[in-house]
Amino acid sequence: MTFLDLLSNKKTTVYALSNLSGVPKTTLTDIASGKADILECSGKTLQSISKCLGVSIEYLLSLEREEPKTLLPEFLNSSIEEYRKAVRKNSSLLDCYSDELNSSINVAEVENLISHETATRLRKRYF
Repeated sequence: MTFLDLLSNKKTTVYALSNLSGVPKTTLTDIASGKADILECSGKTLQSISKCLGVSIEYLLSLEREEPKTLLPEFLNSSIEEYRKAVRKNSSLLDCYSDELNSSINVAEVENLISHETATRLRKRYF
């Protein structure tokens, strides 16, 4: 699970978490995008995030780093984003979004747009 996946599961956004926690939106955006590593955050930042999300600091530190968007094809990034939105909204169509994401991973792998290792990592993360 990545930081963005956690936010989706908690039905919140980077913006809302920033407002609640007092952690700058830019810091949270960098963590969410994979530009910054959550392991490099200060204890105060980790404590604020963990308190607002209702998870332990240890759990935050165990999160996977987000795949850089430039490494994934645009259609796959889009499927991941739509899936996360469906999770956040508790959509009754979540199974459809899940199927779409799985299909996008399969197509990207078959077309050699992502490696087998990346496809496996994404499948483990979402299914």
